Amino acid sequence: MKKTWKRTLLLSGILLLLIVIPKSASAAGDNNINATAEAVSSNRIDLKWNNIDQAEKYIIYRKNAADGTFQKVKTVSATAYQDTGITAAVNYYYKIVPVSRDGGEQMTAAQQTLTAKAPAAVSLERITVKSPTKMNLYWKAAAGSSGYQIFRSDNKAGGYTEIDQVSGKTNCSYTDSDVIPGKTYYYKIRAVSKGVNNVGSYSSPMKGKTIAKTAITAIASVSSEKMQIIWDKVSGAVNYEVYRSTQQSGGYKRMATLKKSACKYTDNTVKSGKKYFYKIVVIGNLDGTRISSGYSEPASFRALKQVKISSVKASAEAGLKIKWTKVAGATKYKIYRATSKNGKYKNIATVEGKSAVTYTDTTATSGKTYYYKVQAYADELGMIGAGKGSKSDAKGASTAYEIMGKTTVTAAQMAALYKASGKKYPSNIYKDKGAKNIEKFCKIVIDESNKEGVKAEVIFAQICLETGYLQFGGQVSPQQCNFSGLGATDDGAAGATFKNVRTGIRAQVQHLKGYASKEDLNQKCVDPRFAYLSYRRGTAKYVQSLGGGNWATDPNYATKLMALIKAMKKY
Repeated sequence: MKKTWKRTLLLSGILLLLIVIPKSASAAGDNNINATAEAVSSNRIDLKWNNIDQAEKYIIYRKNAADGTFQKVKTVSATAYQDTGITAAVNYYYKIVPVSRDGGEQMTAAQQTLTAKAPAAVSLERITVKSPTKMNLYWKAAAGSSGYQIFRSDNKAGGYTEIDQVSGKTNCSYTDSDVIPGKTYYYKIRAVSKGVNNVGSYSSPMKGKTIAKTAITAIASVSSEKMQIIWDKVSGAVNYEVYRSTQQSGGYKRMATLKKSACKYTDNTVKSGKKYFYKIVVIGNLDGTRISSGYSEPASFRALKQVKISSVKASAEAGLKIKWTKVAGATKYKIYRATSKNGKYKNIATVEGKSAVTYTDTTATSGKTYYYKVQAYADELGMIGAGKGSKSDAKGASTAYEIMGKTTVTAAQMAALYKASGKKYPSNIYKDKGAKNIEKFCKIVIDESNKEGVKAEVIFAQICLETGYLQFGGQVSPQQCNFSGLGATDDGAAGATFKNVRTGIRAQVQHLKGYASKEDLNQKCVDPRFAYLSYRRGTAKYVQSLGGGNWATDPNYATKLMALIKAMKKY
């Protein structure tokens, strides 16, 4: 009985001890907080700590004096806290206390106290140029700092990297000796406090730039005895010096010193055909001291002879072909065009190659006479400028092929073109529609074209092109006798149907006349689309006006027609 009573008493004592021992005491040992406090800007300190297994949340206390009283700042469930309610250059003391999951008691045995101070933001005052490769930075001392970090980028918006550090609160200047002349840089300064773990906010970015080299952008022949050099204007320049040599690597002599407003120079002492090299030096002023950018990259020139155009003729591609004589030393030729001999000439093409002596202008609008000038150019490896000779005298020609007018081919020539295609004439379809063979078909084309004053070769070329030599293959069938797709659309509409070959050809002739002329029809209208041509009347006087949305969408439609017409005339 005594043993039982003693055992009961012992168990009761143990239970009582478990009840009265504070839970915070059980957090000691391996469950202590390991925390850090770091200033990441002038108005923010970041707190971080490890997780405590028994803790449900954490209370953050703070004071701003060693002998001050801790005040509760925040209760959080996470293991990090950003304190944005701080003042720069003030020492802050933090205490992080876990709160137990069982009972909600503060686990004071596991708490930790730590300090941090955020230095004030730096004010970057000015940047001065010390030399073409050096710039000085100056800023005001930042409260709470023990040194400064220097950051640089070539992009104001970002990409900053730390290039150096300065120790000491009052050391407020820095010389950047690693700059490229003429290149723009952006700088930021940030204060540090007692090592780089506590940093202030970045200063606003400030731009710095030394005197830049210039670049020659053009070198041109004003005449056989004059050359003009043009270069980029450089900010901060006081003068520009022009140097010339007859060799690329040396022997340069100063030709002129020009004011800062100048960006071109005319050399009146050159000899025609002789090659010269030019360099420009930018002169600046740094606190009364003359500084130089150094030489620009050289640009060379060789005077070239005037081009002579030998001919301008209509080509088989329905364009105008220009031919000229070769100029010694030229590596390319620029083609200029105007609509009148004494008009304003516009550069329309550049033909590359030392042996180039021809160019075909396929962009000329039909119905106009064009005049051309050709200019020789010479490119040299590594040279910025290009040499040029004088423009040639003007020479012109017309590329127009009228749709209205007298037919210039025979039915036999048409038939020969058709047979050369290798396609079989669909006589089984058209023998009962008035054209038993290709010869009869071509005679109808000529007859119907002549009645309306349309050139038959244009009509027949359209038939061959649009029907694939009467093979069709699209939504229009041979039985429709619709040889130009009248009424047919891309969405599948088959278009108009005509009772025989003659009526179908007559409709095509009338439709083309509607585009080429404003005159009335000579025969009764059989074209079901003619009434819709009011806004198209007279818009395609020439074959070259067809295509690109006028009659056909194909931008090469006129070129293909002209190729067929020219081939037709060879038989």
